[in-house]
Amino acid sequence: MYSTENYFWGWIAYSFGVFSLLLCFWYMVRGLKSSALRQGMVLVAIVFFMTPVTAYYDDFHLAPAFFVSLYEGLLLDSGFQRGLAPILAMIIITLTLYGSSKFLWKKMKRPPPVRVRPAFSSDKRRRSHT
Repeated sequence: MYSTENYFWGWIAYSFGVFSLLLCFWYMVRGLKSSALRQGMVLVAIVFFMTPVTAYYDDFHLAPAFFVSLYEGLLLDSGFQRGLAPILAMIIITLTLYGSSKFLWKKMKRPPPVRVRPAFSSDKRRRSHT
């Protein structure tokens, strides 16, 4: 078992590695025309790599769910479920929040409709009384 400080420094090293991978991934998808698709793919990659779960069943320290799922699925007989379920839940929550915030942002950015009145309208101030 490792100490809390070991897990902390492990998360820092892991975060730098994930940041490097995400930078490479961003360079690969930056040519896509659709910004929503591009941003959604980057969000899914971030959630996939950064979702935490408990490292062991009897320990409270957190580890990346991707590696816990990979370890338990390949080396143990328990399968991929313990790490995969939180990843899928966080992906669904993240994409739902992203879609709703993008929708609300579009609604807020839309200018209000402008009423255009003709120059010679029925405004009584413009009429001359001769």
